[in-house]
Amino acid sequence: MSSQAFTRNDRLRSKAEIQRTLREGQKRSFPELVFFRRDNELGHARLGLAVSRKVGKAVLRNRLKRRLREAFRQSPGRALAQDIMIVARPAARDADYAALCRRLAAVLR
Repeated sequence: MSSQAFTRNDRLRSKAEIQRTLREGQKRSFPELVFFRRDNELGHARLGLAVSRKVGKAVLRNRLKRRLREAFRQSPGRALAQDIMIVARPAARDADYAALCRRLAAVLR
């Protein structure tokens, strides 16, 4: 498997990790997405996603999650030791992939 793969170690998996990131993380809002980021001690970034039914039907929500994971996977900021939680807003369903990449890059600087 490539080192560029998005593995289980790259995800925020437990409810406690997600809640800690939402509670203690720095918040940055955009019309499409809300980012919470918090430093971790692991030496690499981890991603968590929250996409509610307000965004759209399952096909749209899953497509948005795939795009966000891919943008994170290709991001140079992935090497930072941070936990990142992304909460999607309904406007995210209309955002193109390039816009999602720009938003993620702005947060990971």
